[in-house]
Amino acid sequence: MRYQIAVGNKLQHSSSRVIALGRLMLASLFLVAILIDVSQPARAPMIAYTIFYSYLAFALLMVVLTWSNWWLDARLAGPAHGIDVIVFSTIVVLTLGYTSPVIPFFTFLLLSAAIRWGWRETALTAILLTLLYLVAGLLTVPEGNLLEMQHFVVRTGHVVILSLILIWFGVNQWSARIFAPGDHLFGDASLDLHPVESGLVAAMKAVDSRSGAFVWLESGDANGLTIRNGERARISLPESQIAELLTTTPFLYDLPRHRGLRRDEARDLRAIDPGAAIGPPAAAALSLKEGIAIPMRSEAGEGVLFLERISNLSIDHIDLGEQMAGNLAAHFQGHALLRAAEENAAARSRLSLARDLHDSVVQFLAGAAFRLEAMKRSVGTGRDIGPDLNELKQLMMQEQGELRAFITALRGSSQIALDELARDLRALSARLSRQWGMNCTFAARPGKLMVPARIHRDAQQLVREAVANAVRHAGATSVSIELGASSGGLTLEMINDGSRYPSSGEAQEMPKSLRERVDQAGGEMEISRGMGVTRLSISLPVAEPRR
Repeated sequence: MRYQIAVGNKLQHSSSRVIALGRLMLASLFLVAILIDVSQPARAPMIAYTIFYSYLAFALLMVVLTWSNWWLDARLAGPAHGIDVIVFSTIVVLTLGYTSPVIPFFTFLLLSAAIRWGWRETALTAILLTLLYLVAGLLTVPEGNLLEMQHFVVRTGHVVILSLILIWFGVNQWSARIFAPGDHLFGDASLDLHPVESGLVAAMKAVDSRSGAFVWLESGDANGLTIRNGERARISLPESQIAELLTTTPFLYDLPRHRGLRRDEARDLRAIDPGAAIGPPAAAALSLKEGIAIPMRSEAGEGVLFLERISNLSIDHIDLGEQMAGNLAAHFQGHALLRAAEENAAARSRLSLARDLHDSVVQFLAGAAFRLEAMKRSVGTGRDIGPDLNELKQLMMQEQGELRAFITALRGSSQIALDELARDLRALSARLSRQWGMNCTFAARPGKLMVPARIHRDAQQLVREAVANAVRHAGATSVSIELGASSGGLTLEMINDGSRYPSSGEAQEMPKSLRERVDQAGGEMEISRGMGVTRLSISLPVAEPRR
């Protein structure tokens, strides 16, 4: 089973880690810059150094606290953002010149808001920062200093333009795009594994999870599967317990600490009680502790995917879970379509095989019964039926050879020349003459065409069925068969001297068995009656028929 993993290690550095590291690097670089530049801080140096060293320590503490703790990262995100805004205002007031990191810090704050929350928070942050920058500039620019005022106005314009760009980013990119548009996390559907198992394995590989569980409810049947340390185990859960697990959105959970996070309709993070969402019986049966729960629904059913022991579990996995749910639903749908296609193909194969056996073995047995009945009547007249029995024995042996050839054709898909098909149909016509005790002639128009084994088999069975129908249902005593080739395929014309076929109204009814085989082969059939004979015209395309 091949899985196309789209994520790999893309979440090795989550957005929370990037924000924390970005804050630390900005604080470090800024402090180094003002230590080198003796002209900075331009105002209140002692207060400025105290604030900047404190902010560096704060940035380092945030890295330590939130590096591997998604709960603290979510809970401290708001307060940390507020402290970042206060430090930004302080930088605007206390520093000047090229060492002032106003623009980089402004960008950092807006990007943090866009990544963590969304466009509303990004817009509010941009408005607040712009107002703070404007107020700080008005308070710090000396009166009458036109050059400094000009610099301030230009930088304010830069801030406004940058705000608009980053607000647009927040509107259009509020969630991390973990997958590229053409990625297929779960690979191609296959019937080798149930989609519950293949989906769980692929999802665990995608996020580097070492433990996972998948519960699935389909048509009243409850299924559960867990994978831990490479060991698979089937879990039996009551349908009622699975129904309790069917939430609407992905959420992070830490059951021992009673912590849970999900996003609401406005994309804001909300704390939840994971024990109420999962339920103690299901949590115990699945041995759940800490991870992400991903609900999934498709036309086939619904279920919940649990992924645990993830190396860097973060709030980014909530957005990842939403995308994974869509991929997983598509995986289930692909499996269902593949299964339907296989069942359809199997049904077509059974129908074709049944039709072939009917047109060959069944029709031969019907012809043999026809001959035996004639022999039975001949016994009363004292005629020697030995030659007839020998001929019937020969026909049975020939039919046995035909059946073996039919089985061989089923195993392969080779092509044969038109001349070889004509030779086989000529021999078949001779046998049908003896089998039914009537005159069956064959002729072939010359042509160069390679015929697939499928068409070769169809042509033989059509001739068998047409002759049998003509004798049994129309009382024909002679049938002439002509084979031809056209640019699109084969043509068969069969004329018999029997009466009309059973009709419906004024239109002559085509034999059902013939019509079904011709339709299956993608061909066409016409039947006409005139001058005491019935003409049956069949065309078969050489290309594969449309399904």
